[in-house]
Parts: sequence; structure tokens; C-alpha cells
Amino acid sequence: MKKNYLIQAWLVLLLAVIFGVALACVEKVTRPRIEQNVKDLIARRLVDMFGEGTKTDEPVSIKCVIAGRTKEILCYPAIRNGKTIGWGIKAEGQGYDTLTLLIGVNARVETLKGYRVIKSLETAGIGDKIMKEKSNFYKQFEGKDVAKPIEPIAPGKTPGPQQINTISQATISSKGVTRTINDNLAAVREKLISMVKEGSQP
Repeated sequence: MKKNYLIQAWLVLLLAVIFGVALACVEKVTRPRIEQNVKDLIARRLVDMFGEGTKTDEPVSIKCVIAGRTKEILCYPAIRNGKTIGWGIKAEGQGYDTLTLLIGVNARVETLKGYRVIKSLETAGIGDKIMKEKSNFYKQFEGKDVAKPIEPIAPGKTPGPQQINTISQATISSKGVTRTINDNLAAVREKLISMVKEGSQP
């Protein structure tokens, strides 16, 4: 009986090692492809915001603190004809669930070009309206002042210069986008501006 238990224990251990090695191999094979897919998606989103002919390069990593947590935020240059015309800031935040956005700003980090969704797990048919262009929610962020926070207000109200209307029945997702943009811009803005002034951008 004791011998059988020992055999079973060794079999379980052996299987665990085999599965561990198999998972490590799968991760090693698929990770570069996943990373490339994300880079390709970011490149397409930059074109959406900055126009045809926009390319990108390796991102600049900026270390900052958001909500008490140290993060590395990646800032992708939007390049046309060899000149940096803006930046795409990869930002994470929270709506109903985790949001990953690409926030577009002009070259001098003064005005917003808008945002695009990289990843969202918001509720289908409701919260996912933040990623549907026909909702026009995107367009409200274009031209906003990067130095000032954006304030979400109820649908139907007349927005001021730094206000946007939330989407009906998707208030939490709308506010999540706004908060993600505000928090990440506040965290990287000064450092990105300093880098641009020093001429260290691509």
C-alpha cells in the first residue's frame, strides 16, 4: 500500500513537471507573436488618430506613480516623414473591468488627439460603447487641454471646454475612460514634455 502511494506521488510530480515544461514552451513560442500583435494594433490606432502615413518606433518608457503604485508607462512616437508629430500613451485603468487605452497627444504634449481602446472587458452592448466610433464618444476628447483634467457630465447637458458627456447606460465605463486619461496624462505629462524639450525623442 505504501509503495503504491509513493508511485502515485512520483507520477503526480512527474506530470506536474511535464505540464510545467510544456506551458513554458508554449509561452516562449506565443509571447513574441502576442507582443507583435499588440505593437501592430498600436500602430493601427496611431494611424486612426494621426492620419494615414503615420508610423511608430520603439516606445519610450516613463516611470511614474498612479494611485500610489509605481508603473512603467509606454509612450509610442507618432512619426510622419521622419518627424514626431505626436505620442500614443499606453494607459491602464478601470471601468467595470480593466481598460487598456492608447491616448493620443500632439508633439508638444499640449492637446489631446483622442483615445482608442487597446483592450476592454466592458459589458457587451452597454459598456463596450466606449470603443464604438459610431457612439461619437471618442470625438468628445479631441482638442482637450492635456494640462487640465476632463470632467464627465450627464448625457444631454451642454459640456464646457474640459467636459464630456457620458454615454447613456454606460456611465461607469464612460467615467472609467475619463479617469484613465486624466490619471495617466497627469502622471507622464511633465516628464514627457521635459524629454521633448531636451530633444531626446526619436
